[in-house]
Amino acid sequence: MQTSVHEDYLEWILENRIDTLGEDTLQSLSRKFDRSVDAVRQDLNQLEDTGDIIRGPGNAIRLTEQGHKTAECVLKKHKILECFFTEMLGMDQSTASEQACRIEHEASDETISRLKNYISCPRPCRQENRRSCPQARDLKPLSFYKENETVRVALVRGPRRMGRLNDIGAIPGEEITIQRKLSNGSLVVTIKGSDIAISPEIAASVLVEPIE
Repeated sequence: MQTSVHEDYLEWILENRIDTLGEDTLQSLSRKFDRSVDAVRQDLNQLEDTGDIIRGPGNAIRLTEQGHKTAECVLKKHKILECFFTEMLGMDQSTASEQACRIEHEASDETISRLKNYISCPRPCRQENRRSCPQARDLKPLSFYKENETVRVALVRGPRRMGRLNDIGAIPGEEITIQRKLSNGSLVVTIKGSDIAISPEIAASVLVEPIE
């Protein structure tokens, strides 16, 4: 079994919280990886042999500490890549997820770390007058503010001309009203009269100032 397929199994088990291997689960794995059910069973035997999963009693299955660590690492890479593709490059969710699946196994930890920082860290301000530079002011990310507060975008971290930031109107000078803060860190905001759900990553990418 290829390393990428090996890791995909572990990622899938973790993300979907699989704890039993009934016929429905085997069929789902068969469709997911485009392999016969017999081939899936053989793959699972290999995962057990490598010490990544433990099976039994009955149809029970769980990730070992080793398997969980690998799955968590791959899933983290997938999410960061997917976020970069959707939020920064404007890809649709399905395409972004597909591309993330292709890249996640080859991307180094340093690459993923740099991508994560690129999403969340602003480029140095090149304005000559530092007093008028948005970064010289005490700005907070959008996620810092409370529900029903209205703020103004002062600075967008990362690329501004592409992707979803422009699509949703989260550009400097635009007003945003925070409608709801969800438990996973996502926000529901109003921009230009439309209610839009944004991820924790995009909320951290938009630096705002209160409207006085």
